[in-house]
Amino acid sequence: MEESPETQTIEEAGRPSDRSRWIAAISYLVFFCFLSLWKSQKDPFIKFHARQGFLLLLAECVAIVVIIIFDITIGKLRLIGLVIVGLLQLITGLGALTLSVIGFVKAIFGEYWNLPFLGEYRDRVPDLRGHGN
Repeated sequence: MEESPETQTIEEAGRPSDRSRWIAAISYLVFFCFLSLWKSQKDPFIKFHARQGFLLLLAECVAIVVIIIFDITIGKLRLIGLVIVGLLQLITGLGALTLSVIGFVKAIFGEYWNLPFLGEYRDRVPDLRGHGN
């Protein structure tokens, strides 16, 4: 039985090439995850990080919609609305930035890293070229 890439160490899976590491790293930079998904063809390292980058982008988009809804509703309250919406924006922004930086650095160093809360859904993200998993 073969281990999945996330359970293998770098020594077991083989060190990814510099090109693979850079393509995997840019997948954590907003819309570049689509480029990485497109380039992932047969490289499991790129595919691993590209799918996580896509999930992070999706979570950021959902968070933006939630913040807009809060701003339209609770944001109308004088002081408490401003505080709640401001805190949501701050927490979401810092959280997304932190996860992006960590993912970028881990990919540059050639490491597999599971995104908190979202990493377990990584295998549900399809390839852009329609090759399946």
